[in-house]
Amino acid sequence: MVQIRPAAAQELKRLLRRHTTPGTDAEPQVYLTLEPGGCADWTYRLSAAALSTQTKTALTCGDLSLAVPIDQLDLVKDLTIDYAEDLMGGGFRFVNPVAQRTCGCGNAFALNAEAPVAQDCTAVHLPTPLSDPESDEEMLQTLGS
Repeated sequence: MVQIRPAAAQELKRLLRRHTTPGTDAEPQVYLTLEPGGCADWTYRLSAAALSTQTKTALTCGDLSLAVPIDQLDLVKDLTIDYAEDLMGGGFRFVNPVAQRTCGCGNAFALNAEAPVAQDCTAVHLPTPLSDPESDEEMLQTLGS
């Protein structure tokens, strides 16, 4: 179902370590949700905490547990999550065969090939990842590129 490439898994684990409370028995989990809107029909959102009360199912992706709302499973069928860094910074990349169009920021998609998407949204509504912990929390909650 959902695949997490090694670079993305490494970055997610790093971010989860920063946001895990010492002494808790709960296994850290990544939450993947799709929010309507943004640059296209749907925007990907990763978080270290459940952001909604939707019923979720846990998917095992290597040694990571990924919680996805049950009603969104069809939208992330065969999704691949990757992470890449360049001179401008790093960010998660999503490859979704269900998407008919993808926004220029790479964090939003449309199911209809005719749907308008921003080709150069410059992701002004998304934070740019930096190296401090507060920015890491923002990056884990709302992905930037």
